[in-house]
Amino acid sequence: MKIKLKESQYKRLLVENDKDFLDGEVSFRHIGNKVSKFIIKLYNYLYQKKGNTKPRLDYIRMIRDDFSLTTAEAQLLAYNYEAFSKNAKDGDYEKFLGEPLTFYGKFKFETSVPVFGQASGWVDGTAYGYATSYEDFIENLEDGDIEDIEADWNNRVDWDEYNIEWEVDGDYAYDRLRDEIEQVIDDDEVKDRISIVD
Repeated sequence: MKIKLKESQYKRLLVENDKDFLDGEVSFRHIGNKVSKFIIKLYNYLYQKKGNTKPRLDYIRMIRDDFSLTTAEAQLLAYNYEAFSKNAKDGDYEKFLGEPLTFYGKFKFETSVPVFGQASGWVDGTAYGYATSYEDFIENLEDGDIEDIEADWNNRVDWDEYNIEWEVDGDYAYDRLRDEIEQVIDDDEVKDRISIVD
């Protein structure tokens, strides 16, 4: 089957995609994938306000707040601002018109994270201390002036199973993640577990 196209339709098909990133997986509402006149104005504004030596977070806040862009758009533009600034003399960003922007965004990888928990409870035990009388010992107990407290580990610990404070085992988490990635044979399997955070 043949399809006939008008010349204008054919030219439209040949037009390069100037909106998407990562082979069409990501697109932004307010910006495309190339430096536009708007982006040049934005970069000139940043240069006038902050120069090109500030932390990226300053640029992100300014782009997001002053230009009403999303955080993801601001992060991408701030990343590219830093990259273009290395080759922009005295804030001259005009020469970058039409240049491709590098995608920069937050990714996530689905994995299992090692954690450890801290439970608190009660067990029978004994407090020891020196005193001159019962009353003196009671006073010492009230003041916390005791020598030692020993738990009787032969007794049952009373604890609330819902009152455990869980924390990520940071020391082991990064090692485990690295080991997990190394054990995966196929990069496509890893990519299947990666997605971009909006």
